[in-house]
Amino acid sequence: MMSFSTSLILASGSSARRMLLENAGLTVQARPVDLDEEALRRSCEAQGQTLSETAIALADAKANLATRDLGFEDLTVAADQILDLDGVAFAKPDSVAEAGEHLRRLRGRTHVLRTAVVLYKGGEKIWEHLASPRLTMRAFSEAFLEAYLEREGAAILSCVGAYRLEGPGIQLFSAVDGTQDAVLGLPLLPLLGELRRLKAIST
Repeated sequence: MMSFSTSLILASGSSARRMLLENAGLTVQARPVDLDEEALRRSCEAQGQTLSETAIALADAKANLATRDLGFEDLTVAADQILDLDGVAFAKPDSVAEAGEHLRRLRGRTHVLRTAVVLYKGGEKIWEHLASPRLTMRAFSEAFLEAYLEREGAAILSCVGAYRLEGPGIQLFSAVDGTQDAVLGLPLLPLLGELRRLKAIST
């Protein structure tokens, strides 16, 4: 009998991505990988790849690392996200001060989150998907920004764009055009659709 759930390997240490999968009823084994993401981004840029192509390349690299020594039938999910402000990519901030600078650059403007997800079976990619939610930051005051940085502190250093939309970061925005799961880093409905097509979960 086909199962409502399935077991996935998640090539990430992201608590948000794991939460999305587990809340959907899937069993997740997290397998964080040691990838020099900045070096790969620079390589993709040198090759003239778009930020969307780079996001997919990063997800691919994570999946390749995570699928080493796995069985042929193992399903592995990997994802990556690049913040695109008019063609300029933002990396995760290294400090709270740098987070503040990122937010000042994003303030009052619309950016795109190039969010890639790939599915591997064994060591072979069998599916990929790219979502591009658009987010508009409001023209928040310096006082608000300082209070926000003090409240969030180091928690935002693991976030592209220096915000957690599932937390106080939602107050930075005036509009979000895209699904919450894609903003959080894993477009869930397309992934579930592919798992149903593969008959990995019940149809």
